[in-house]
Amino acid sequence: MPAIQSISARSRKVAAELRRLREAAGMTGARVAEVLGMSASKISRIETGHRGLCVDDVAPLLGLYRVPERRRAEILSLVRKSEERGWLVASVPQLRDRWQHLLDLEMGATRFVNYELCLIPGLLQTPEYTTALVTAAQLALSAVEVQNLVVIRMSRQVRLRNPRVQLLAVLDEMALQRMVGDREVMYRQLLHLVECAGRAGIIVRVVPSGVGQHAGWRGPFLLMDYPGEPSIVALEVQGVAVFLEEPDDVADIRLSLANILEHALSPDDSLDLISRTAEKLYGNPDSVR
Repeated sequence: MPAIQSISARSRKVAAELRRLREAAGMTGARVAEVLGMSASKISRIETGHRGLCVDDVAPLLGLYRVPERRRAEILSLVRKSEERGWLVASVPQLRDRWQHLLDLEMGATRFVNYELCLIPGLLQTPEYTTALVTAAQLALSAVEVQNLVVIRMSRQVRLRNPRVQLLAVLDEMALQRMVGDREVMYRQLLHLVECAGRAGIIVRVVPSGVGQHAGWRGPFLLMDYPGEPSIVALEVQGVAVFLEEPDDVADIRLSLANILEHALSPDDSLDLISRTAEKLYGNPDSVR
């Protein structure tokens, strides 16, 4: 069996950022390679994270793309720490930036396991549900800024169109009952949840509120598995994001997941509960359009 390649969360972040910067500069990988005297294959490996990052390789790219000094320093700091495992992103004020970190790490993942205690998992949210969440969490944003953030979150769901990508979404029953937006928003969100669960590669399971204590009470998480590469776990609370990479940390999350699934309903029973909750709590035909 081939050895698992070690691509850290920081390396993934830098690789994605370099790809975006090149595209924003309107340059192809071949053109960048020609200008800097590198091979096109080297540029490709750098942008996919499949090459060890070093300052001597990345700094010329940042100069070519005319990256501002402050941003250049931030990226090079990630490069210098790219071999370190685990990553704490503390108090990122802009929700857009926090979500972009997650988007960058999700690239290349072929299996997601998302456990949520209070909310519908982001990969299965409707635009109006996300709008209500963002509006409540970011009170100072304009309507345009809120809409831009919703577009970013919805772009994550494009990954689920890939037939090779799988999602196991596990949520507490509380997430079905917690009002986000209004009754119409919740009704359509729960119907969307049922519809998504009918697609190939997506499984939704619900932990009933009456089961008592279990490992899920420790908090929500997103586990990302990559083919032939180490897995990464994303945790977030109050604007602080933590990305776990150490094998023991990831194994601990998998152990928690196994315990949670012992208490969860089967996929069929979960969909039945979601449908019944939608009709019982939110399904007034006169108000739901």
